[in-house]
Amino acid sequence: MASLFSLGSRPQALFRLASTANRSVCRRNFYLTAVVQQARDDDLFSSATPSETLVSDSSKSTTVPKAKLQDAAARREQQFNELVQYVTNRTGRKRAVKAGQVRQSAWLRLFQLANSSEQLEMVAEMFPRWRDSGKEFRSIHAEDFIRRCEELKCPTLALKVFGDHSKYGLGLSSLFAARHMLHSVYDKRPLSDSMTVAALFGVYKLPPVSSDLAACAMLYVACLKDNSSNARVVGKALYEELQNRVQDKPPVKAPQESTIRARYTEKPNIWLSDALKTIEKVHKKTGKEWRWIRYWTTEREWRPRNTFTPIQPATAAEHA
Repeated sequence: MASLFSLGSRPQALFRLASTANRSVCRRNFYLTAVVQQARDDDLFSSATPSETLVSDSSKSTTVPKAKLQDAAARREQQFNELVQYVTNRTGRKRAVKAGQVRQSAWLRLFQLANSSEQLEMVAEMFPRWRDSGKEFRSIHAEDFIRRCEELKCPTLALKVFGDHSKYGLGLSSLFAARHMLHSVYDKRPLSDSMTVAALFGVYKLPPVSSDLAACAMLYVACLKDNSSNARVVGKALYEELQNRVQDKPPVKAPQESTIRARYTEKPNIWLSDALKTIEKVHKKTGKEWRWIRYWTTEREWRPRNTFTPIQPATAAEHA
């Protein structure tokens, strides 16, 4: 079963498992009128209520930020549409506008401007035009696209795009991107989505999913959350691999400072830590062995499992 995760040679195995496993203040700033102010001066316990003018002033203070937000959203929408049009006119086999070049950064800008899953899908449908222009996407595009899919809660869009490279031309070209893609589906999506991502590790010639601690832990959690026979079979193989790797390596602690945790490069350690804590919790609940994870989930000092303190022979005084 362990060979199942050598995905470079057998990605189709996980695709079959995937198909069987699946079946988405206002600050109240009342400006008192002269009459109310006088009443307040005369009687500190006055029950006088603000006039209609005061209520109107208060409502104005709440609409100002809302108007600013609406203006910002409108500007963002306009920028998105203009950039979509710009890229569309200057890419493809037959360019409508031959002057000017589309930079690589234009795609990153489009990902950020997209404010809904529908807009991000619109951008994805433009990917073939980039390939038809003789251009290639880079790893940063894959990583940014997956991150935006997760933020806009449409991870299945990433599955569709990376599962059809012949159409979209955006490859899962880095282990970081593949890890992030797995993170976006393993906890809340069906097991089949996680298995599809695991299969894509092999399709794109990345290291097997079981060889990466973070990916292995997340996929194992996905199996624990599923109650199918396929999940138990895959989970058993992952469990053995994960346990060996965790016991043989010193723990990697996720950062605690919010400024460091926000760094994109720190995310894999955070994902690994969260997955291991979930595994420990589930194992405790189900009665499965969990102490092998404790070095990673607590502050206990780690020691390789093959080290031990030999028992010294008892002295004569002890025998006496």
